[in-house]
Amino acid sequence: MASIIVRGTGSISVKPDLIDLGLDVQTRSKDCGEAMEKAEAALTELRTVLEGLGFERDSLKTSNFNVYTEYESVSDENGMFRNVFKGYCCSHSMSLQFPMNTELLASVLRDISSSSAAPQLSVRFSVKDTEAVRDELIRLSAADAKHKALVLCEASGAKLGKLLKISYDRTEKSFESQARYDLDMNCMRASTKAVNISPDDISLTDCSEFEWEMI
Repeated sequence: MASIIVRGTGSISVKPDLIDLGLDVQTRSKDCGEAMEKAEAALTELRTVLEGLGFERDSLKTSNFNVYTEYESVSDENGMFRNVFKGYCCSHSMSLQFPMNTELLASVLRDISSSSAAPQLSVRFSVKDTEAVRDELIRLSAADAKHKALVLCEASGAKLGKLLKISYDRTEKSFESQARYDLDMNCMRASTKAVNISPDDISLTDCSEFEWEMI
């Protein structure tokens, strides 16, 4: 039985509709319990700030929480170095997602950067409905493969028969725009408005392989 194997490619560009704000808070103390208490106080303050901007209290999500010991290298009178206990560090990574709104983003950055929690901030632009985008990519790659198969069969004087096999590329896709939004902390505190930017579209490609019978 003759068959034809064709690789289909689907490509799409999507406008970001979601802001993903990353917040990293680090608190330190010689006492482990105190370091964790400071982390809890920072979280409470951040939640209060966000509530004041209209967010739900549980809108701030934890992505990583880690407590570890820190040491510093100290030399003695003989020039020999040894590790000396410095204290405990509590590292708390969080994210806040909300629909694309640069004015709201400016307010969030201003109020958070003015808080005593002083988190490290990062801004990413993404899409909310990633499944819909993924499904459309699959449809496009399937349509592309079938179109190629029909053209090849027509050119060779054959007809496309029944579908025999599908192989799908399961590589994870990044749904983040390449656009970056960076502001100095002092600028964030003083800012009352944001530039109404339009982040780069998110360009995605997906592939799948199909095998049809040729008749």
